Amino acid sequence: MYLFSERKARGRGRNQSFLSILHVNISMCTILVRVMRYLILIILCLLLAACDGGLAPPPPLELGFSGTVHFTPGSWPTDSLINLWIFASQIYPLDSAKVYSGLFSNTPTIFLYPSINESLQPFNVDSIAYSFPLHSGMYKYVGVIQQTSFDLAGQGIRVLRVVGFFKDSTDSSKPGIVHVNDNYQVKEINIDVDFRNPPPQPF
Repeated sequence: MYLFSERKARGRGRNQSFLSILHVNISMCTILVRVMRYLILIILCLLLAACDGGLAPPPPLELGFSGTVHFTPGSWPTDSLINLWIFASQIYPLDSAKVYSGLFSNTPTIFLYPSINESLQPFNVDSIAYSFPLHSGMYKYVGVIQQTSFDLAGQGIRVLRVVGFFKDSTDSSKPGIVHVNDNYQVKEINIDVDFRNPPPQPF
């Protein structure tokens, strides 16, 4: 009788130990499931945040064109060079009114490189390589323009002077047309500048 009771007690103890272990394992599994849910939720939030910009259409490319500006040695001015820009105009021929509206209207048709607030640099060199980012389109007049004075309010467009332009391959007296596309950058848009002998002014 005593032996039976001892065996019964041992069996009860084993069952209790097993139940305790099972309870601990169930609790651990519950905790792990909750942690995994939180991790999955965090990962999904991060993925959605990362993909938010990718769902929008990509911005249009501005490959534009590139080339080199060559300056005639010894022709750089010493007292009348305020700024120097490469320009690309979608309209040609030009006059003073078209230049002003093309530069300063809400929908410009004349674009400056590097920007209206920044001059082409450096000065007093033989050449400057450039890369002009622009939307696709037809640019009928591309060249280099010099600002000769700060008095834009008093003199208006007269403070600007074209000192060189990209020439038509068959008639060097006319500007060459540059077709900008979204597939590749147009290269070899080279411009010769002689400050002492500028071309006829278009405005």
